[in-house]
Amino acid sequence: MKLSRKIYLIASIIFVLFVGFILTAPDAIFEANKDLPKPNNLWNNIKHNKKVVVLMQNNSTGYFIYRGQTQGIHYEMIKQYCDDRGFDLQIVVEDDLNQAIKKIHNHKADILAVDYTYTKPRSKIVNFTIAHAYTRQVLVQRQKTRKTPKKFATDVLDLEGKVVFVEKGTTYKKQLEYLQEQTGATFKIIEDLNHSTEELVALVASGKIDYTVCDKRVAMVNKSYQRNIDYSLQLSPRQKLCWAVPPSEDSLRDDINIWLSDFRKTKRYKKLERKYFATKRLNYLADNKYIPSKGDGLSPYDDLIKKYSMQINWDWRLLAALIYQESHFKTNVVSAWSGALGLMQLMPETARRVGGRNLLTAEGNIKAGVRYLKSLDNQFNGLLKDNNDKLKFILASYNSGPGHVIDARRLAEKYNLNPDVWDNSVEKYMILKEKPKYYQDAVVKHGYFYGRQSCDFVKEIFERYRNYSNLVSL
Repeated sequence: MKLSRKIYLIASIIFVLFVGFILTAPDAIFEANKDLPKPNNLWNNIKHNKKVVVLMQNNSTGYFIYRGQTQGIHYEMIKQYCDDRGFDLQIVVEDDLNQAIKKIHNHKADILAVDYTYTKPRSKIVNFTIAHAYTRQVLVQRQKTRKTPKKFATDVLDLEGKVVFVEKGTTYKKQLEYLQEQTGATFKIIEDLNHSTEELVALVASGKIDYTVCDKRVAMVNKSYQRNIDYSLQLSPRQKLCWAVPPSEDSLRDDINIWLSDFRKTKRYKKLERKYFATKRLNYLADNKYIPSKGDGLSPYDDLIKKYSMQINWDWRLLAALIYQESHFKTNVVSAWSGALGLMQLMPETARRVGGRNLLTAEGNIKAGVRYLKSLDNQFNGLLKDNNDKLKFILASYNSGPGHVIDARRLAEKYNLNPDVWDNSVEKYMILKEKPKYYQDAVVKHGYFYGRQSCDFVKEIFERYRNYSNLVSL
């Protein structure tokens, strides 16, 4: 009995000490776990910050530049999602699929918006959305000719003794291995670390390799400018193409699923499918010998834009974004309403003030436009510490004239906002200048102005500039 009491007392003491330790343990004990991702915190942060970080790949279907305009089915879809939810979109280009998956798995980005094939093993690494589309894997080879009939494969057994290249990190290798097991065909599979799937397709077309594998809709697009390829041999059943979010982030996934489910029923989605994958569109690209740019340029005037951007110390891609906004890179545009001319849509009077000539030629117009930008830069020189804000003030002035921007700065200062900051400060009063209370204010010298136009002008140029920076090298 005494022994039982001793055991009871010892157990009681241990329990009390344990509880005391838990209650009095220093915060440092829990520090090690504080930075670990907590399920669904990401969704709360996104809603609070109104910002989404999205990983994308620069390719001919997802995200690319077409004649200076940002295009791609994933770009347009994720932008629509963010617009519908009121989120700012920050795109990070990651062409290495393995690195993209690591970033999503480790919560370094919020959404992976690519054609990512669903598999059960992958579902343990990332959190898949519902399918945004469906596809099949196909063999890409050169079309059959009289000289090379033995190289053309009509079924998997025809690959006996051949070599098939696939991009590393894709599901293509496993599918080929499955087909080898099912058919008994013996052929070599090489996972390529140095080339993307589309680059491998181009290598097939050029004759440097004989076979690769890709999704059917990727092959369809590439067929439009690699006319000698064939993708008739299907290698897989129908497969889901999904987006992905970090593990355990069910709330974000569920919100995307709700949006995708609704969006796929809309005319807008059907229009996007036709735009990027319909035969008519693909033939148009081929007939115009156009390949979506992948780091190789924006317009026929890139050299001129680079030359003159140095005179104002601008990133040439920002100047290109401004020129696209004004004229879509068309030299002969004349505004019927204002009389503005050429690539940079200069008003004749403005051009005369800066000594502009030959405004309907590319060089003459860009030269005059840059001179005007320089004059605007001089007006804000020394007034603004942040160069990003300075650029926004210059762009707004380019659109509206500097007088209205100066008015908005005065209003911002009067109403206790920072007159040296554009976002949510001077921008706000540019918009309010359409209201009598503000354009009739004593500090305003230039009267009424529909400022939303200039604010949209600045926003759209900077958004385009970010996309140009993602996709085209400096």
